Amino acid sequence: MKTLRQLGLWLIGAWCACASMLAQDRVNVYPDNRMLWSEMMLHAEQGLIREGRDWRGNVLWTTRPGALFEGYSSSSFDLKFTVRGGHLIQGDSNFSDAILYTLDGNTIYIGDSTFPLDLVYTLQPDALDPSTFGLYKEDSISVFDRICVFEGKPTPEVLFGFLLALGLL
Repeated sequence: MKTLRQLGLWLIGAWCACASMLAQDRVNVYPDNRMLWSEMMLHAEQGLIREGRDWRGNVLWTTRPGALFEGYSSSSFDLKFTVRGGHLIQGDSNFSDAILYTLDGNTIYIGDSTFPLDLVYTLQPDALDPSTFGLYKEDSISVFDRICVFEGKPTPEVLFGFLLALGLL
């Protein structure tokens, strides 16, 4: 009887841990730091980037480790971009001229470059809430240059998917 109780407690703990990990998978995109649920522009959850705030939103991108697929698909025919070494690469190319953008730490550059003049966006954690991040133009961190706010830390694939969905890349 004691082992059955311990097994039950272990299963409940494992379920709570899994639910907690899945809840942390979600990343939301808001236009400003008010982060109103009704103003959510996009969200990513379980590899799907959707419009709006709930599961009924149109699926714009499907992400897998190292890959971005157009729409709700993971078919090689729908593979539009790969992400390798912080580079957003067109298709599944291995040539350097197919590198469209480079993610270096919290900054995004055009092409295969980390030259300051090629800097396009900066991702900066919020000073008061370290679980939120602001996307800023170039190397600015001014509130007037903020483009949007992420609630949760996006993976490189999700970050590029958000920027593509917002028409920023």
